[in-house]
Amino acid sequence: MQKKLRLKHNKIFLLIIVFGLLAISIVKNLIGINAVSSSSQAVCVPIIMYHQVKDNNFGKDVISPYEFESDLKYLADNNYSTITMSQLIDYVYYGLELPKNPIILSFDDGYLSVYKYVFPLLKKYNMKIVLSIVGKSTDNYSKVFDDNINYASMTWNQIYEMDKSGLVEIQNHSYDLHKIRNGRYGCYQKQDESADHYETVITYDLTTLQEKIKEITHKIPTTFTYPYGKYNDKTENIIKKLGFKATLSCTYGVNLINQDPENLYGLKRICRSHNEPIDKLIKGGLKTLKFIDN
Repeated sequence: MQKKLRLKHNKIFLLIIVFGLLAISIVKNLIGINAVSSSSQAVCVPIIMYHQVKDNNFGKDVISPYEFESDLKYLADNNYSTITMSQLIDYVYYGLELPKNPIILSFDDGYLSVYKYVFPLLKKYNMKIVLSIVGKSTDNYSKVFDDNINYASMTWNQIYEMDKSGLVEIQNHSYDLHKIRNGRYGCYQKQDESADHYETVITYDLTTLQEKIKEITHKIPTTFTYPYGKYNDKTENIIKKLGFKATLSCTYGVNLINQDPENLYGLKRICRSHNEPIDKLIKGGLKTLKFIDN
């Protein structure tokens, strides 16, 4: 009788050990799966494209200060976190954590209206923007006093002030290529232009602005914003050779970002136009995810 009880107890003990080992194995497998999923999971990052914020001539590239403030209120109320391009690049290259619901508010050209109307609202709501400036325009308006809100650009002193606030990140939008002239559309390659000449032109222009921004802010821009969104594979290769870690396009959509640095080139954006509130734009942009092949 005692022998049978001992055998029964031994069997129960063995079953406990077997089930314990099995449970440990399952837990390890689950941890492994979660680790793989976490490391490979892409983060959705909408980038909203702005140009002018002022009180008149509203349209595709111009919204009112009231509309921009409504955007910031919506983002605050819905727990979005405005981030810079440097934060996004650090996430890709170094795995630094991004805040929840990241979004980038990108401003092109460097109009004075951004300093006058956008900058005070950034301070009010403690939110960030990425400002891509045109160097020649900034040089011109730094030399000649002209504060016409309809067309004037910011000065280097104003850019210095915004950069120092920690709320505005300055990026490169070309020194003097934001125009259509002599057969060149933005920084797009001219017809019949040699590859060597094209690279020389792009390199000279972009490095000119890189050096100027570094002189003013003591920071080197990491991102190039394509004028008019015009570029090709040759342009992108030159940009990479110059050390830029990311480029902003005018292609419509949102971005899925993982640890692959190639994800940072040709980033999609959503244009914020008059009477198109940001909640509607984000929802529309998210619908493009179904066309992305993972």
